Amino acid sequence: MAQSPYLEEDTRKEVFEVAADNILKEDGLETKKKFDNGATAEEDSKVDSNGGAKAKGEEEATMPEELELAQRHPLDPHKPNFSELLPEALRPYPSFEGWFVRIWDPTANFSAAVILATNYATDESQVTLLFAPGKNVAREGGRDAINHGYTYAVAAKTKDAKFLRKENDEQWGDDKGERPEGFEWDAGEIGRFVVTPHNIDLDFTVEGYHFKAHLTKELLWDAHKSEKGPEGWARFVSIIPTHWYVYSLGSTVDYTFSNPEKDIHHEGSAHGHVEKNWGQTFPAGHVWLQAFAPDNNSQLCFSGAYFNTPNETLSSPYLFVLGYRSPKVQLDFRTNDIGIVFKDKDAKPRESSFSITAVGPSHTIELRTSAPFDTFSDAVLAPMTKVDWEPACRESFVATAEVKVYEHVAWGIPGTSNLVETQNFEFAALEFGEDLLQEGEESEANQN
Repeated sequence: MAQSPYLEEDTRKEVFEVAADNILKEDGLETKKKFDNGATAEEDSKVDSNGGAKAKGEEEATMPEELELAQRHPLDPHKPNFSELLPEALRPYPSFEGWFVRIWDPTANFSAAVILATNYATDESQVTLLFAPGKNVAREGGRDAINHGYTYAVAAKTKDAKFLRKENDEQWGDDKGERPEGFEWDAGEIGRFVVTPHNIDLDFTVEGYHFKAHLTKELLWDAHKSEKGPEGWARFVSIIPTHWYVYSLGSTVDYTFSNPEKDIHHEGSAHGHVEKNWGQTFPAGHVWLQAFAPDNNSQLCFSGAYFNTPNETLSSPYLFVLGYRSPKVQLDFRTNDIGIVFKDKDAKPRESSFSITAVGPSHTIELRTSAPFDTFSDAVLAPMTKVDWEPACRESFVATAEVKVYEHVAWGIPGTSNLVETQNFEFAALEFGEDLLQEGEESEANQN
C-alpha cells in the first residue's frame, strides 16, 4: 500500500501539539492561579462580571461551543472559554486578544499604528498609539533619532471596552469563517475599532493624539482564502500559547493623525497592515518585521519567537514565519512546514539588527534588517501573564530591510542557486522583545 503523503505532516503536527501542551501544563496544574479579585481560576469561572454566581448554563458552557466558535474568521473576536473541561492553567482561553494596524504614508514618510488589546482574565483593555514623525515634527532622543525620527508610543488602559455585534451580521451564510463576520470594539472616550467584510474603520484618541483611518481593498496573506494566515496548519492547534494572524499585507488607507497642542497634523493616503494575536501568553525572545514598497507592489512580514513554561524551566525551539510578496515571487516559509529550514540567525538587539536565511525546496531568502537604536519607542505593554501587563517590546518605524531571493534546485544544491531579486525596504517596522533587549543590556554590562 502506498504511504499517504500527509503521514509525515500529521506526525509532525502531533509532536508539535504535544510539545505545546507540555509547555502550557508545566506547573499550571500544580498551583492555583490567582486573579485580581483573589479568586482562583476555578472559582472565577463560576462568577459573572458583576460578582454574582453564574447561571448553570453559563458555568457549563463547553468545548463543543468553543469548537464552533473556533470556526469563525480569525480576525473576529474569540469568545473566552471558562469551561471546566479545560485544564485550569488554560482557563480562560484565550486569556488575551489584540489587534494591530500600521499605516505608512510614503509621500510624507510618516507612519502610525494602533494596538488594541483585551485581557479576558482581568477584563482590562489597553490602547497604544505609535507613530514616527514625518516632516516638520520635532524629534526627541539621541543623534540617530534626530536624523531618522524617533518612534513615539502613548497608551491608555480601560475596563470599559466592549465588543458590539454588527446588526446585519447575525447569521452566517455558506461562507462562514471565510470572511470576517464583523464586530465593533468600543472603548468609550478612547475610541473604537469597527470591522466589516472588506472594510476597517478606527478612531482613537490617547493623550491628545488623534488617529483616524479607513482601510479597504485588503491584500490577503493567502489570495484565495481570507482565513488562511502565516501559521499554516498550526492555526488549528488551539493550545499553542500565542496565535498570529495577518489579515492584510497592504490595504488602501485614508487617514488623519493630529495633536493640535503639539502642532502635529498629517492626512492623506497610505498603505496599511492588519494583524492580530490571541492565546495564553506572549512569546519570548521575539523579533518582528513588517514593510511595504513605496508603490505597495511588494510586501514583507517576518516573525520569530519561542515559548517558555510559566517558571521558565523549559523553552520551545525558535519558531519562524516569513512571507514575501513581489511581482516576481510570492513566498512563504514556516518552521512548522515540511522541507523548510531557517539558519544563520543573528540577533543583536542592542545593535538593533537582525538577519536570517530561510531555505525551501525551490527558493532561499536572505533577510537583513536594522534600525538606529535611539529610534525605538518606549516599551509597549502587553498581558505577559494572565493578570499582569508588563513591558513586552519596543518598535522602530524607520528601519531598513534587505531581501535577497535565490532560485535553485532541491534545497540549494551547490552550483544551482541563481539570484532572481533584491529588494530594499525603507521605513519598515522592526520590533524586538523586551527580554531580548534586557539580555543584550546585561551582556554589555558584563563585558564592561
